[in-house]
Amino acid sequence: MKKYKLIFICMIVILSVLAAGCTKTEDTVVSDSPTLSEIPEKPKDAPDELVIVECQFYGDSMYNLDYKEAWPKALKEHYGVTVVVQYPLRRNYMETIEESAMSGDLTGIVELFGGPYLMEWINNEWIYPLSDYLADNEVWNTVIPDMWKDAYTFNDKVWALASGADGEAVWFTRSMRGDWLERLELEKPYTIDQFYEASYKFTYNDPDDNNMDDTVGFTSAGTWNIQDIFQAFDARLSHVSDPVPVWNPNTNIWEDSMLKPEMAECLIFLRKCFDEKVLDPMTFQDVDGAYMRTKVASGKCGGTFYWDSWTLSFENNVRGKYPNASMVCVGALSGNITENLNHYGISYGAPRVMMKNTPQPKETINWYVNTFYGDEWGFWTAKIGPVGNERGQAGAACTIEGNTIVRNTYIDSGGNIRTYPAPGYIGGLPSRALYTVYEVAYHAPGNEKWAENVLKIVKNNFDRKRGWIEEYIGNNMAYLLPEKLKESTSPVYLDLNDEIVEIAMEAISKSVMGTVTVEEALKQYKEKARVLGVKDILDFENEKLGKSTEQSYD
Repeated sequence: MKKYKLIFICMIVILSVLAAGCTKTEDTVVSDSPTLSEIPEKPKDAPDELVIVECQFYGDSMYNLDYKEAWPKALKEHYGVTVVVQYPLRRNYMETIEESAMSGDLTGIVELFGGPYLMEWINNEWIYPLSDYLADNEVWNTVIPDMWKDAYTFNDKVWALASGADGEAVWFTRSMRGDWLERLELEKPYTIDQFYEASYKFTYNDPDDNNMDDTVGFTSAGTWNIQDIFQAFDARLSHVSDPVPVWNPNTNIWEDSMLKPEMAECLIFLRKCFDEKVLDPMTFQDVDGAYMRTKVASGKCGGTFYWDSWTLSFENNVRGKYPNASMVCVGALSGNITENLNHYGISYGAPRVMMKNTPQPKETINWYVNTFYGDEWGFWTAKIGPVGNERGQAGAACTIEGNTIVRNTYIDSGGNIRTYPAPGYIGGLPSRALYTVYEVAYHAPGNEKWAENVLKIVKNNFDRKRGWIEEYIGNNMAYLLPEKLKESTSPVYLDLNDEIVEIAMEAISKSVMGTVTVEEALKQYKEKARVLGVKDILDFENEKLGKSTEQSYD
């Protein structure tokens, strides 16, 4: 089973980090935890205990330990229900919980890393379907969006809950140096040819005006950060940039881009960029995302393709060295096709499932839904941190004041103003979306100017991000990728996706670096894919659409 990339965002955390900086463990201070002397009586319809298994709860497992401990205490004080949070290391998280599931030790509400894992756990009969237990739940029937339920519905049963988000688009975009474009008298690119021209000049026309040959057009860690180039040629990769069978929105059919002539065109283009050193020569040298981010933040690289919010982060990072630097968002590049190029999602968040050995399953799932999706205190406590009764209250991350969420702040050991770290357990819900449904304010006594400036920055960033997606939806270059069409659920794919990615990446990297010809590399892929049975994946998915593929591995 492939180690799926974890793709979920907590908007409030990201936007706050952009404005106020990251909160490190050693910098955080926890006020006295709320006392538990007056614990309310547990509701009759609540479980005796709620067990939550989560990755990245208040950060990785060894981060913010005091906050990890204080959070369930606050829930106990407010609701009278014992909550136990387990947070295995992000590294090998899925392997860890799968071993526990196989042994029968895993219980409670458990986070998975995406749809293919969900299908595997359904097939293994490790989890309960949720819809029967929630059939009469008012919050479930009136508050939870239908599209979130549909995303995790199989065989007419809902099998998982979404952690949710604020209803904003989640997508990758290209961040490009706007100040370099301006210096070289270039417009923001909308086509692959315009992009190549800009990237070439970023490499050879001294865009930073220092009379040195020290810049590169664009960088990537493998195919992870050049997905828009493949899209421009209509040689699509998966939503996480893997070269596997994918759904094509323009033809409504599943296809293997590695078999298409457009893939050969794309690889020839990338080979040219690589040979000319317009594409970072380290791209296929086993570098990771940290390398890519550092390369752009250095101020010597023209950009990359990454989360849209990173356009703002890159801009801030580069401005630390070059105060006049700016980044522009390139949401898609047209080439062989001009519409439905780059996908976006309305974030559902990672799926949470309920294990079959969970005691009191009906009480557990109903109380869970009512608390974290239906109750204001529970929702904001799960998203931002324990909600207090008044601003600045000890142990409280925020307060609810009408239609405004007020975030408390503290001074760290370096004298910096910080917001408290957030658990990010619930990412959001459209009916409670920040910046559109709710306002945000900051409680920083004696530092009101800071609070005012931070709020301006956060709102400006939100407006910029909203403007980007609206532009590319408006020009038909961006499209909504349905959750169920992100990745195949074919048994062959679930068993062999690692091997499929490996043989395809081998062909791509060899082609781009020139160790074999594009033709020979794709021929080798085709032969290996035939042996693996990749055709079965296409047949499995297209049969569900009432279609058949003409692609062949013979």
